Amino acid sequence: MPTVTVIIPVYKVERYLDACVESVVRQSYADLEILLVDDGSPDRCPALCDAWAEKDPRIKVIHRENGGLSAARNSGIDAAMGEFLLFVDSDDLLEPDAVRRAVDAQRQQDADLVIFNLTYVDEENRPLPQPDFSGFTDEILDEDGVWQRCFALAETRIYYVVAWNKLYRRSLFQHLRYAPGKRYEDQFLLPHLLAQCKTIACLAAPGYRYVQRSGSIMAQGSSRTYLDRPEYLLDWCAYFTKKGDALRAEGLLNDAIQNLAEKQCFDLSTPAQRARYRAACRACADSYTALAAATGQRSMRLRAALLRIGLPAYQAFLKHKT
Repeated sequence: MPTVTVIIPVYKVERYLDACVESVVRQSYADLEILLVDDGSPDRCPALCDAWAEKDPRIKVIHRENGGLSAARNSGIDAAMGEFLLFVDSDDLLEPDAVRRAVDAQRQQDADLVIFNLTYVDEENRPLPQPDFSGFTDEILDEDGVWQRCFALAETRIYYVVAWNKLYRRSLFQHLRYAPGKRYEDQFLLPHLLAQCKTIACLAAPGYRYVQRSGSIMAQGSSRTYLDRPEYLLDWCAYFTKKGDALRAEGLLNDAIQNLAEKQCFDLSTPAQRARYRAACRACADSYTALAAATGQRSMRLRAALLRIGLPAYQAFLKHKT
């Protein structure tokens, strides 16, 4: 059984794929299974994947119908044989010692999760000065420690929340998979992964090169224009309500409400999108109801009632209150 399975979803990245796979096969840590998940790519990527499998016996190719990044990652998880999992996006790169450093940290600390640092680079693999991740240090955290660090940061919070700069025990995914069709799919899953972790090793050394390119998924507009954002904030709110952290839960809920109040930002041109928007608004009321039950605060019951009337009524209440 290989120690580490590296899962690389592949879709319309023929310009970048060879460099990405090269950065994985040349790792100083060699005990790898490398899964190239061709997500029905319409370009030369399927042939490039098969060519790599012929060159290196550690590489296996999964050809599947297009289902998106989450579905491709899930196919990799289902097929993985390694003790640990590591995700790499197919337009990014690993530093030569990334896996070795992560495995060493895991062995030293018996960590459930290892997070390694990252560098933003341009399409020519030149490091970008911002965001600056040099402030991260080697440290051992538990779940609450990661959340404290995460909420204290803004521009560099990505270190904690993305899927790909991490070495996971495969057992963390025993009952978890990424939600197909979701943007910010890693943030939907993050609380449920961290909840299983007793020891999280965080590394200062950069292990991942995050390529900034205009055609990538994350380059396609502000996060506030996608309903996925308030939806994952509501998921996080429910998670922290259950943990008994009402202050953090309410902060996340208010962020979701504020985002949904910017109704003009969302594409609501289809019945499905309009129904999804209404469902998120109802979920805000349900979240305040759950918080009221957890805390006994009558003001939260009032907020829930106003939200059930509608966001305009709730906004009028907030305006009058201030």
